[in-house]
Amino acid sequence: MNIHNQLQSSGTSVGCILVNYRSPWKMLTRCLNSIIGSTGGISCSIILVDNASGDGVPEQVRSEYPEVSVIELERNYGFAKAVNHGLMRLSEPYVLLLNTDAILTADALELMINVLESAGEDCAGVAPKMMSSSHEGIIDAVGTVMPPTGAPFNRGIGQCDLGQYDDSENVAGVCFGATLLRRDLFEPERVGALYEGYFLYFEDSDWCMRAFSQGYRFITVPEAVVLHMHSGITRHASLEFKYGLIELNTLMVVTRTFESRLKTARIVLSRATRLLARTLIRRRFVSANLRVMARYLSLLPRLLRERRQLQRRRTVGDSELFRMAAGEDAFFDTVTYQPDRRLDSLISTYQRLQRRQRDHEY
Repeated sequence: MNIHNQLQSSGTSVGCILVNYRSPWKMLTRCLNSIIGSTGGISCSIILVDNASGDGVPEQVRSEYPEVSVIELERNYGFAKAVNHGLMRLSEPYVLLLNTDAILTADALELMINVLESAGEDCAGVAPKMMSSSHEGIIDAVGTVMPPTGAPFNRGIGQCDLGQYDDSENVAGVCFGATLLRRDLFEPERVGALYEGYFLYFEDSDWCMRAFSQGYRFITVPEAVVLHMHSGITRHASLEFKYGLIELNTLMVVTRTFESRLKTARIVLSRATRLLARTLIRRRFVSANLRVMARYLSLLPRLLRERRQLQRRRTVGDSELFRMAAGEDAFFDTVTYQPDRRLDSLISTYQRLQRRQRDHEY
């Protein structure tokens, strides 16, 4: 029996959440059409959560895609809160999170469902192979990495795809730009909802860290391909705006979720020192650095309370998480949105290929 028939006979149902904020209509329709075109025998409900775009797109979606449910928020709450709004409307066992700048290939959804259904209840979600839609043959993400430095990144980003990530593997986390997750894990007594303290960026890292600490795992499905325009929606935002969010959210993820108090303190002090150096010596992003430090200090009492609550639910240490980061690096320039074509990238690609071939030999 092929995958498509398996899905039809099992009555699989999926709820898909798209968060929209002023996505170009052409981009949004490509995304929606890819979901509708990939459902096959799958029962799939689609929810578009609009963050007060104010451009008439919600009305246009209702008119041209009547099968899509639209939730209009009164202001731009960011990604995490918008997803949580969508989750409240879903009852399906699986949740597909997809950015509006992403496109599912024809069988990607079926492949992800098939793996997640057979993976066991300890599998929280699966990661497709996200390929850059702007740079042919370049990987955008095959899961995510959380290194001991506390600065998460997309696994494989910027590398040429030569099959080095074509084995299904356990990974530290998944990119919420394209992933399939178990809906029941968003219940308060399980992993819980997305943390709404993040406006943009790293809400997926926070959720995956929490899931991992409770003994859940994530698996890659490299046969399931998703095309993604990296930062397709936010690339026109100012660099200082994005820089500030990334710096603040890194501090928040580490403070909330890292197991070791000593490691947490060292990372926070190290990053704070770099922020001060950029401010006082290099005079770069001065306003953003000052805002990050002030905001972090104001949030710190709450973050520490939340940290204590999360650590009480921990059943697994961070050592395995950091082990998965060994040999991984990011090869992508987030300013120019170009793959980093250093020699290091090529070396990393071939080293992973060698390891894969060696593993297959044994």
